[in-house]
Order: sequence, then structure tokens, then C-alpha cells
Amino acid sequence: MNDVLTYLEEQLAPFSEVPFNAVDSALLAQFCMARGEGVMPRVSQAGDAGPQREAMRPASDGKLAALRLRLTRWRDRGARRGRSGHGREEHRAAVTAGRDDAAASRAGALKSAAGAPMAGDSAASGTAPAASDAVVRDRLEMAQDAQAPTEPVRFADLMRAELFSTMFSGMHAAQMRQQLFLMAASPRYRDLLVYDHVAAFDEVLDMQFAATAFVCPGQFVYVGFRGTDTTLTGWREDFNMAYMVPVPGQDLAARYLAAVAADERVPGPIIVGGHSKGGNLAEYAALTAAPAVQDRIAHVYNHDGPGFMPGTFSAADYAPLAGRMTKQVPEDSMVGILMASQMPVQVVHATGRGFEQHSVYRWEVADAAEGREKSAKNGGHAKGSAGTKGGEAATADKRADAEGAFVTVPALPERTQRRAQALDQWLASMDGEGRKRMVDALFNAVKAAGVTDAAQLFEGGHEWAILRDGVMRAPMQDRTAMLEALRGITRAFSDVTAERNNARRDAHRKPKTT
Repeated sequence: MNDVLTYLEEQLAPFSEVPFNAVDSALLAQFCMARGEGVMPRVSQAGDAGPQREAMRPASDGKLAALRLRLTRWRDRGARRGRSGHGREEHRAAVTAGRDDAAASRAGALKSAAGAPMAGDSAASGTAPAASDAVVRDRLEMAQDAQAPTEPVRFADLMRAELFSTMFSGMHAAQMRQQLFLMAASPRYRDLLVYDHVAAFDEVLDMQFAATAFVCPGQFVYVGFRGTDTTLTGWREDFNMAYMVPVPGQDLAARYLAAVAADERVPGPIIVGGHSKGGNLAEYAALTAAPAVQDRIAHVYNHDGPGFMPGTFSAADYAPLAGRMTKQVPEDSMVGILMASQMPVQVVHATGRGFEQHSVYRWEVADAAEGREKSAKNGGHAKGSAGTKGGEAATADKRADAEGAFVTVPALPERTQRRAQALDQWLASMDGEGRKRMVDALFNAVKAAGVTDAAQLFEGGHEWAILRDGVMRAPMQDRTAMLEALRGITRAFSDVTAERNNARRDAHRKPKTT
């Protein structure tokens, strides 16, 4: 089976010959999981370039500088909270009111990143749990940003830095390291320039965010958003989307896209994309962009990312980007089917089952020669297809997607359609406050079980046993909320199964003869 890494090895044509497609987007979206480590160029601001070059700086850099200042304040607030112990509600109120305190020292930021407790960590027990490796790395990535260069770099520069053990971590570290080596050598990717890397991590605001711009000189800029890493903060942010919009990461994504669009160093056409949560951020940023920015968007890709609370966006919000949006989900999707989106959807054939298929490294890619021929014929960008929550079950009649080079199937299989419908009904059965109580109870149970990193839930297949242990240790009100949620989702699956079985029987029932 061909996968995205095989595509990297075999598709060597430059973008001028074979236009950018969905596989290219999936690869760059996945690479957004790489941490900057002080070598990816940061967003520039006044004073970065020295007095001589500062006089030549375009006025449009103001939005980039404003974004940079906002990120710096977030980082410094984190360092200050680590020393003063301000609580979650006090910090939320301060952010809402827009109060800006004096910046903390760089030494304080580094100390916080290396493991100083953040506000809220010890609310229940008085003792802060040890930070996971992922949390420490996310904190450090923010601190290292101050020393990062401002001039663009290539993939070969990132490879020569040899920071593999910290740049790549989590469940796909080995594949990402291989991907970097292949991109550095590929005639298609090696001349891409990395611009404007930003990272933000705030355990009080439940925000885990990063974005990077990849520029193909004279042709396009790809604005990529990072998906969820293994920090509980990142996972909590995902769940917050069930009752809150915008979450801080969505707001920052919109600001980042506007800032990159204002950077006169990048070419006109903009491609926006992301995987998992990053796909949601890409969709949100594009939908909320100014009309002048939307006019420059060549395509938006959401690779198996969740949607939004019902009613967040209407058909009128999607209309300006019609024909320039594609959402892709694997056959056994568990993330991309969540909540509401009106993006045209393609169903990608993938290996593994369940959550394994969420990884783009599991998605099947058509033969490079076939994809090259079809991509050239169709102009490189996907036009989308019909939605995936209806229609017949997927069959073995797999086809190579003409625009995106992924192998697709006509529709989601029955089991995934049933899952999507049940989850929709379950979420619809709760109001915003009910969803928040459920999310609070879930993460209290996870912490009560001693889990400090989401990777612990996926190691050894013991996730249900871990959650059961956490629920039993949690306060009574959290146990009650979790049991209500479990009953609700069980009832939703039962109702959907019965509804579909009845519909199937009605469809096969022979009409009575007189």
C-alpha cells in the first residue's frame, strides 16, 4: 500500500508542474506537530532586523508584530502565574478585561517551562503533580521562541540542527523524523521556506496552539495549524469545543491567518490546512477571515478535524469559499465526524481500525504516476464531494481521488454513519452547561486516575480500566455526571441502531398484494 511517506519518495515533480494537492496538505499539516526548538523562524516584530533594515520594513508587518506581542504576553503571564499562584477564574477575568501586567523575566519563563507549577494544578490536593514531558516541551517551545531567527529556513536547515529527540515526540515521532529527511531531499519540498512559526501554551486557558507558514517562492503560502499533542491541556481544549466558541486557539488561529496574509514577504495565493484540531482551526480561521483574505485563499483543507457547535456557522458563511474547501475523514473516523461542518467531505481509505485511522500515515495514497496525471488534468485542487453522514455503506470499489491523490470510497461505512448520528444526538440532548459539566467530570476523573499525559490512555489498551478507576476516585458529583453521560450515549446508540434497523426492514418489506 502506498502511504504519504511513499508519496514523498516518489512524487518528485515541483509544484509548478504538479499543483499542490490534498496529500501535500496532509504532509505539511502533520509537520506542524514538529516543535520549533528555537530554530524555526519566529514572527518578526519591530527591532528584530536592526536599524538599517527596520527602515525598509513594510507597514503591513504591524499585524505580525501585534500577534507577536500577544504571544509574548501569554508566555509572560504563564511565568508570573507559576510564581504567584493566581487561580483559573482570576486569570480568565483578567484576560477578558484585557489587563496587561509588566512582563516577567526570561529566567522566570524558563523556570516555569522547566516544571514550575501552574495555577490550578494543585487546587484539589495542594500538591502540584509533576508535569509530563509533553507539557515541559510545550512550555519550553514558547520560551525558546525569543531566541529563534526571523529569517526563513528550509527543511535541510531543520535537519542539520539535529534536535530530533525534542523536535519530534508523541505517537508518530519516528515517522516525522523520516518525513523531515525525505522533505529535505525532495525536489518538490526542499526549496519551501519556513516562516512565522508561533506556539502558545496556557494550562489555565486550556490552550495548546502552534502554527507555521510554508512558502513556495512566487507560487503560494501554506498556513498550517498544529493538531492536538498528548498534553491534557490540548485534549481539554478539544472537548471545550463542545460547549464553547471560540476557544482561545480558534481566536488565535484567526489572528494568525490575518497576520500572515498581511506579510508582504509571502506570495498572493494562500492555502490553509490542518490535521485533527488543526483542521478545525484552519476551517475556523478561513470562515472568519476578512473578505480580502478569503479572496486570496486558493483552498482550505480540514484533515479529519472536528466541526463546531450547531449554529456556529451558516451556509452563508461557507458561500464565499465554495469550491475551495475539502474535508477528509477516514472510513472509521472518530474525530472528523464530530459536530457540525458544511465543508464538502471525502472519505479516505485507511488501514487499522478506530482511532488508528486518525493518523494521516495510515491513509492510502494513489500511485504517484496516476496521481500526477489526474492532478494535472484537474488543476491540483479538490472540488469536494457529497457529505458523508448519509448514503449507502462504503464498498470495496475504491477509487483514486482525481484531485487529491488519496484513495477514497463512496461513503462512510454503516458503522461510522451510525456512530456519527449517535454522537450528534447525544450532544444535542445536552445544553451548553450540561456539556461543560460532563467535560469537567471527565477530566477530573482522568486526573484522579493519575493520568498526566493523554498517551497513557492509549498504551496497552487499558483506557477503559483507567477511566473506571478515575471515576471511582472522583467526587460524587463528578461520578454522577459521568454516569449520566454514559447512560445518555448508550441510549443514543440504542435509539440510532433501532431507527436504522426499522428503516432497513421497511425498505425490504414487500408490498402487500390484493
